Amino acid sequence: MELITFILGAIGGFVVHSLSMKVSFKQRTIDNKVKVYDAIIGHWVRMRNIIYSVHPDITGEPVPPGTERDFDRIYGESQQLIGEAILICEDKSLTEDINTLNEKLYRTRWGQFNLDEANKEIEIIKKEAFEIIERMREDIKSNTILHWSDFVHIFSGLKKSA
Repeated sequence: MELITFILGAIGGFVVHSLSMKVSFKQRTIDNKVKVYDAIIGHWVRMRNIIYSVHPDITGEPVPPGTERDFDRIYGESQQLIGEAILICEDKSLTEDINTLNEKLYRTRWGQFNLDEANKEIEIIKKEAFEIIERMREDIKSNTILHWSDFVHIFSGLKKSA
């Protein structure tokens, strides 16, 4: 009887420990996704702010020197964040859409647009961004649930690997 109790206790301990590790991993994944997605959105906002802060129709002056360098730097930082998103997000189409929107913000020749044209293009980009942000939110929420595959992953640790 004591042997059966010991075996059941060992199995129960393994299951509890494995579950707590899985929950902890999921929490870290959620935290990482929130951090990366938040930073990407922040970079999009910074890119938009640069577009409007130097637009000749708003300032009445030509685009100041150094603006392209600042825009390039923000773009480079956002690309680095997109690389992090690719590592933590299993939805390949989401990361592709994030990258496409980022490229659209960067590659559009904003200086060739008058203010009305720039406003129309920004509105199109905002609509796309809101759809992508909703998908980011769903991606984060999907990590809050333990799925059957999580339990399979836990117990796959008992198999001897080749």
